[in-house]
Amino acid sequence: MRSDYQRRWQHLLRGGLTPSDLALAVTVGIVIGCLPIFGVSTLLCLGLATCMRLNLVAIQAANWFAMPLQVLLFLPFLRLGKWLFRHPDTAQAGRNALGQIWSHGMMLPHMPQIGWLFAHLVLAWLVVAIPVATLLYAALRRMFCRMARAMVPADPA
Repeated sequence: MRSDYQRRWQHLLRGGLTPSDLALAVTVGIVIGCLPIFGVSTLLCLGLATCMRLNLVAIQAANWFAMPLQVLLFLPFLRLGKWLFRHPDTAQAGRNALGQIWSHGMMLPHMPQIGWLFAHLVLAWLVVAIPVATLLYAALRRMFCRMARAMVPADPA
């Protein structure tokens, strides 16, 4: 007897979702879910799923699964961005700007600091995301292909 999980997986694969498509959707969802700018990953995944014709359920599930990493990786991305930009006070400037926004709201004088903070974060994320996405896609594709082959019933001959 097949488990409920196996039946659902097989339904996804037979519903036009190949292992490669599923691996791409999950990879994009996880990588975008780690983007260190809060509040944009869900909309970004929706847009990418539409443009790239990826499975919306798979990409959003992976995105939501990876969202805790977004919080955990915020400071490491900030430090990496600081190092990449060779900017000694990025972390302090970011803390100061975020503290000002928290206490006084989003104000025009703080926009340059916030812009540089986001530039550091996104650059660091891109530097990490590209090789991680490549390796993650290859590993997931291989895993999903193996799972698909294991679920194909043997041909009675």
